[in-house]
Amino acid sequence: MVNSDYVPEWYISPFQHVQYTLARNQLHMDLLFEDMDKADQFLDMGADAQVSTFSDGAYAIVQIGDTEDRDQLQVYGLLLHEAVHVWQIVKRRMGENDPSAEFEAYSIQSIAQDLFEMYEASEVSNGMEGEKAD
Repeated sequence: MVNSDYVPEWYISPFQHVQYTLARNQLHMDLLFEDMDKADQFLDMGADAQVSTFSDGAYAIVQIGDTEDRDQLQVYGLLLHEAVHVWQIVKRRMGENDPSAEFEAYSIQSIAQDLFEMYEASEVSNGMEGEKAD
């Protein structure tokens, strides 16, 4: 369940070409725009998760909705998928057409770990860290 205290924060990609964040609902989208009336609609492509870009890709908003019906592996799979899209944006903005395999892998790992961290911060903790709830 989405933590009502979560506020999206901007992270920056390796080599500082793209700022990205995680939005879990329309309120988060609204908070990311100076003029809330001009905010994009949350998950407007009808997907389970998506990336929206702004300012020619300088900003990327990863969106994933309610995940109560998904297990943790499915959620992290979706976030990893979106991390690859963020990396593709970074790569384009860098003008990097053929990055080395390790450069690409480390970059995607860094972005994915940030998204995992944001996701964990956006979830309600049941106060029983490391234990399954009944």
